[in-house]
Amino acid sequence: MSGRLSLGRLCRALAVGLAIAAVAAPAAARAQGSTSLLGPDTSSASDTLPRMVKGRVVRPDSTDSSAVSGVPGIWVTLHRVGSDTAGPIDSMRTAAGGRYQFRYRHTGRADAIYFVSASYAGIAYFSLPLLTPRVTGDSAEIIVYDTTSRTFPLNIRGRHVIVSAPNVDGSHDIVEVYEITNDSGITAISRDNAHPTWTALLPPGAVGFSVGQSAISPRAVRDAGGRVEVVAPIAPGLKQLSFSYRVPARDFPLSIPMTKPVSVLEVLTEDPRATVSAPNLKAEAAVAIEGRKFARYVGQNEPADAVLRVDSPTGGTPSHQQRYLAVLAIALGVAMVGALTFVFARRRAPRIAIVGHPADVPVDDDAERLAREIASLDAQFEQQAEPSSDARAEYEQRRDALKRSLARALDARRTRA
Repeated sequence: MSGRLSLGRLCRALAVGLAIAAVAAPAAARAQGSTSLLGPDTSSASDTLPRMVKGRVVRPDSTDSSAVSGVPGIWVTLHRVGSDTAGPIDSMRTAAGGRYQFRYRHTGRADAIYFVSASYAGIAYFSLPLLTPRVTGDSAEIIVYDTTSRTFPLNIRGRHVIVSAPNVDGSHDIVEVYEITNDSGITAISRDNAHPTWTALLPPGAVGFSVGQSAISPRAVRDAGGRVEVVAPIAPGLKQLSFSYRVPARDFPLSIPMTKPVSVLEVLTEDPRATVSAPNLKAEAAVAIEGRKFARYVGQNEPADAVLRVDSPTGGTPSHQQRYLAVLAIALGVAMVGALTFVFARRRAPRIAIVGHPADVPVDDDAERLAREIASLDAQFEQQAEPSSDARAEYEQRRDALKRSLARALDARRTRA
């Protein structure tokens, strides 16, 4: 296998968002034992044929990020997450050259997702989902990175601001979606809870902050008095973060500073009377989402000192737009992640050996993301020798919420099929 970082590997690192949360040593003692996720497993084996995944754990070179070397002696774990049961089913340490191999059988319901995780420097990194009976090569490769708590810039490839029509009290619900890139070869981590890995300003007067569907766990995102703070590790590549809030009528006209350069700024406003401006922003054709029409504005290369200004007349009609805004935010985010991944990969292409194409790389969906988050959450909790009752309650509450979300995602996948 080549020691160069291929385009396929880079795109996978960008699109999938590999680093999720701090993870302890794998649960080898629980091999072949799974934790109940959505109830007892009452189904029969869906595939009795043996399966195999054979790959490597590699790390980019510190002086040349396009070159990689195998990482021997670290734990890798094979996971199964489905609508019946979920948990680690086997684990091992990587051999020379970072090589690993698992043989297993697809058991239980057909919607089960299998993937491999590697724990390096306290961070969990994941393979692509194992979609075929035999997975080898780049599809089984896991890229890990050294970590640093040193502050360095994380770039904004895309920022989307979605402004609802006014509520009856004149306030507006706003959803923001960021595409954040770590263009280094090192995973950024926080020194402690007081030193976030990434921050952004909220508009003055914003209330009701809530984290949406993102590549970053909501548990690692907080509203710190008018500032969004992320304390999760941020690995090289692209991560998406979405959140929402409400702005009272008294704070319009609304001024939203960029504070950091933005490659692509997109603004959608549902109120046709609204006015929108920023240095490089231009009106585009309106878009309709689920029967609701939004004016659309797009700007490129907005500078750090740019200010987005939005004005909307007060007064409105009762609406239940939060669900629609959430759907819109997810649709925009998925589309932009794909587009920005391709653009970003092409910009990096001169430094790498091209052996693949972005279109060949499977795109992650909610089911895979939720499955990895459950696995990470379980591993984090098991790392605590004597968890407090509050910590256990928080863990169980979060896991239950993830279980419900995963059930919905798997149901949606079956409907699409």
